[in-house]
Amino acid sequence: MGFVKERNCRFWLCVCRWVVSTVFVVALIGACSTASDAQQSAGSFERWAKAQAIPIQTVEPGGNTADLRRLKSIIGAARIVALGEPAHGAHEPLAIRNRLFRYLVEELGFTAIAIESGLPESRPLYDFVAEGKGELGQALRSSFTCGSPSQEQEELVRWMREYNANAAHARKIRYYAIDVGRCGQGTPLAVENALDYLTRVDAASGERLRAIFRPLLERLAAANAPPLTPAESDRLSAAIEDLLALLERERLAFIAASSETDYQWAHRNAMTARQAQRQYRVRPTEPPDAGFPASAWRASSQRAAAMADNVRWALEREGPTGRVLVFAHNAHIKNALTEGGVWNGFERPPTVMGQHLRAALGAELIIIGMSSAQNGTGLPTATLEADGLDAALARVGQPRFLLDLRAAHTDRGATAWLAERRALRANFTTCLTLAPSAAFNTILFIDTLTPARTVPPPR
Repeated sequence: MGFVKERNCRFWLCVCRWVVSTVFVVALIGACSTASDAQQSAGSFERWAKAQAIPIQTVEPGGNTADLRRLKSIIGAARIVALGEPAHGAHEPLAIRNRLFRYLVEELGFTAIAIESGLPESRPLYDFVAEGKGELGQALRSSFTCGSPSQEQEELVRWMREYNANAAHARKIRYYAIDVGRCGQGTPLAVENALDYLTRVDAASGERLRAIFRPLLERLAAANAPPLTPAESDRLSAAIEDLLALLERERLAFIAASSETDYQWAHRNAMTARQAQRQYRVRPTEPPDAGFPASAWRASSQRAAAMADNVRWALEREGPTGRVLVFAHNAHIKNALTEGGVWNGFERPPTVMGQHLRAALGAELIIIGMSSAQNGTGLPTATLEADGLDAALARVGQPRFLLDLRAAHTDRGATAWLAERRALRANFTTCLTLAPSAAFNTILFIDTLTPARTVPPPR
């Protein structure tokens, strides 16, 4: 019996050793297979991208637009093209925005641009573009709220004004801003603008509501003021709703006493005040020294919904034949939650404007993300993630090009690579994480970013 037991033990020991070795080999083969598949997928994407890349001759406006004309088939009948930038404050994204907008207006019939800047502050630029009203430098300084005014921004607005001043252009183009104010933080100016209009068309109602708003707005505008109490916040929300209700109830009378344009701007400012108040109600609760606020995803998601609503307002104002170029950070225009880099500090990924616009517009929206590989002199140094989107596009070997990601459906390897989550450079030193083919329809690659050109201060 002892011999039999010993023989059985030896048998089962051999079986166990065989199972363990087999599992190890299978696992090793699986790991090698996975790595091999990933390498083949990356190789397939880069080969496909090299064959499909549409070279862009320059980012600078003016001159020949032949290299942009292949965009016509990419854009199709879309009413909104959303163009992203990797970071605020770089020259190349702003310059190519200006060049692209000229092409869209002159050859594809686009009628407006809407940028990531405060809507309540933007009326002076709207009026300058539409009527030549005011002085451009002052309008830029008072209206541009996300970053410092740049020469690229000045060039855009000046070209728009010159276009509108040309009598040969029967359809005039318009300038809009879509953020809630102060680069997404909200501002009492939205209420002030609406109250100024109301006082002009209905002095008694304007003064009555101004008395209700005044102590609340003074609190919000004061430096280092404590947050509104829940009761105060409720009063502010109620006052905003009263203001909106009055504007809507007396719409026809107020338009008759002013103009359709002035009424539309007053009503939109009141709507923006509502958006900012909703964002204020879900502001981060962490103490100021807590670092990146984990609960800030709520306010970020609220801001995204507001920006998308303001884009739809601009499109509505442009009428059934209007077409709009929306220009904002990649983090806003993408059709994907915000994840990766510094944004991983959120408790959960916030929704973004691009998701709201995709849900509302479907195929009438084309999203063009922007990628870059390196920072030039004057910008922070940074490294590329080898398996990220920027590094793969840099290996295509062209300094500037467009890539229609939807065309990858004919290549299984490229499709698989684009469907995986990858790093995309953002804000010069951090990154977003997203699946490129879900987030964007098209990618615009610009190898090197350099600083935007600052506007000289007024004398």
